[in-house]
Amino acid sequence: MRKQLLPLLDGPAAGVVRETAVALLPSAKDLPADWLLERTGSERPRHVRIAAFRLLDARGGIAGLRAAVGLLEDPDAKLRTWAGQSVQRWHPSANVRSCGAEVGELLDRSRHLFSDYVLRRRKWEAGVDC
Repeated sequence: MRKQLLPLLDGPAAGVVRETAVALLPSAKDLPADWLLERTGSERPRHVRIAAFRLLDARGGIAGLRAAVGLLEDPDAKLRTWAGQSVQRWHPSANVRSCGAEVGELLDRSRHLFSDYVLRRRKWEAGVDC
């Protein structure tokens, strides 16, 4: 059923896209992260970006961090704010340690959201050499 719902995330009707995202939330970790990340690009309609980010944020891990940091420069102020809050809430999961260099780079790109202490702490938690 999941594969049948994915195309609906690209739909023109915001309500359909929103309800599709809600239906997919329980299986967010099983959805294709790269496919969802493509839908967070500024060339996509706002409702598509929001739905894709909602699913990636629920997924967490490196995919959620990638999406959140990418959206820090989104044209929509509300989405930028939500992305910033997501980055600030982010903590590494067990599988993130294998992505240390990328995590360090993503956290550096969002350094304006953290004090120096908190930034060093997040990097330490993720196994990034500070």
